[in-house]
Order: sequence, then C-alpha cells, then structure tokens
Amino acid sequence: MPKNSGCGNRNNGHRKRPVQQMDEDNPIVQAFRNYSNELTAKHDKHERIIKLSRDITIESKRIIFLLHSIDSRKENKDKILEEAETRLNKLIKVNFRDVALELRNQDVYQFRAAYSPGLQEFIEAYTYMEYLREEEGKSVSDWEALQSVMQYEADQVKELTEDNEAAVDEAVAEKNPDKFKFFVDPTEYVLGLSDLTGELMRRCINSLGSGDTDTCLDTCKVLQDFYTGYISLNCQRARELWRKITTMRQSVLKAENVCYNVKVRGGEAAKWGATFDHKPAEDVDEGFY
Repeated sequence: MPKNSGCGNRNNGHRKRPVQQMDEDNPIVQAFRNYSNELTAKHDKHERIIKLSRDITIESKRIIFLLHSIDSRKENKDKILEEAETRLNKLIKVNFRDVALELRNQDVYQFRAAYSPGLQEFIEAYTYMEYLREEEGKSVSDWEALQSVMQYEADQVKELTEDNEAAVDEAVAEKNPDKFKFFVDPTEYVLGLSDLTGELMRRCINSLGSGDTDTCLDTCKVLQDFYTGYISLNCQRARELWRKITTMRQSVLKAENVCYNVKVRGGEAAKWGATFDHKPAEDVDEGFY
C-alpha cells in the first residue's frame, strides 16, 4: 500500500491564484504613492547637499593650507590674505547660495547632518583668515556677523502665461526682491570655532621653526583664552563639543610646551621645539574631567 495514500496530491492546496492588478484610484494606494515621491525627493535633496558640502570642505581645507604658507621672512602675508578672502567670498556667494536654495522652505535641521561638516570647516577657515588679518586686535566675527553676509536674493525671471498675456512686473520685483538666507546655526559656529585652535597650535609651532618667538608666545596666549572660555560651557550632553574640547586641551598643552622651551632654551628652542607630540599625563586635572 503506498504511503500517505489518503493525503492526496500535496500540490492541490497550492494552486496559482490569478494576479490581481492594483487599483490606482484607491485613496490608500495614492497616499502611499505620494509618500514614496516625498521620500525620494528628500533623499535626492540630501545627496545634493552632501555633494555641495563636500566641495565646501575641500576648498576650505585648501584655503587653510594656503594661510599656513604665510611667512614673515617672505613678506607674503598681504598677498595670501587677499587670495584667501577672495576664495572664501566665492564660497559664500556660490556654494553656500546653492545649499541655501536647496534648504529653501525646508526644515534646515532635517538636513543638518548633510551640510554640517562643510559649514564647520568653512567657519574654521574663515575665522583663521580673520585672525591673521586682524592680528593686532586678535578678533574674529561672531555667528551673527557671519549670518549677515549669507543673505541672498533670488534671480528675477519673467514668468509668462500660456497665452503670453501677462508678465511679472520688473519694477515690483526690484522693489520687493525674493530674499532668502543660509541659516548659520550658533551650535555649528561654536563647533567650527573650536577647530580654529588646532590651526593656532600649528601656527605656534611653525612660528617657532621660523624663529618668530613673539608670534609663538602671542598665539599660545590666545589658545589659553579660547580654552578658558570653552571649559566654562556646560557640555555634559553635547558629546561632539566635549570631544572637541578634549582635542583643544591637547593643542593648548603642546603650545605651552613650545613656549616653555622658548623661555628656557632661548635660541636653541627653534631647533628642538617642534617635537612636542607626546600626550599629557593622565594625572593632569584642570577641573574639566
């Protein structure tokens, strides 16, 4: 007797059912189509902003490298500062304008992760340029001053109807231009400004190598002022800021070691002082940890 004779054919219960076509007029289907289009548009916008931010980051790093090439012995400071300022203004007028257009009528905080790296790198380059330009005053712009230069006006384009009967009044458009701006988040400004201390530390060490000990000592004093201000902030829940302050502490200690050897060794420090790469002792406590 064959096994499972009473079970019949196993495939009888799995007959292929005819495929039913989806009703596109169904309100639920239409709602999900709209959700899909919105998510796709948001993803595409996010990718475009990331590409713009990447271009800003690359150009800002190149400008910082250019600013580090300033050498008092070559007397090239004015020329380099002029070139750096021109390139930074181009970033403001072109690249950040494109990002502002993408963020227009959008919640900027939804796309903050997309443009944050480029904005922080730009703030680092912009404030470093200002620091070198205003060397006597040792001042940089606050976030409101940076926000004031990132104001834009939309291009006025004539919009004709299908019958070419009416056009946008140019006089009215000139009196009431369509304005928009790139929002400079104060938090992003504080994070970008903290990265400036790394460039100041490099300037301190480079000045020692070129024999300019006065600049080395002045830069160290500015670093100490920055660190004093940042450790006064309440950053228990700001993980990124806490990490940057930790890095800032390393920069301050390196600059202080350089200046210490300038005072102790004098002229010999320029030959020996560029080897301060060791980390501070673990038992050093300044009330931050």
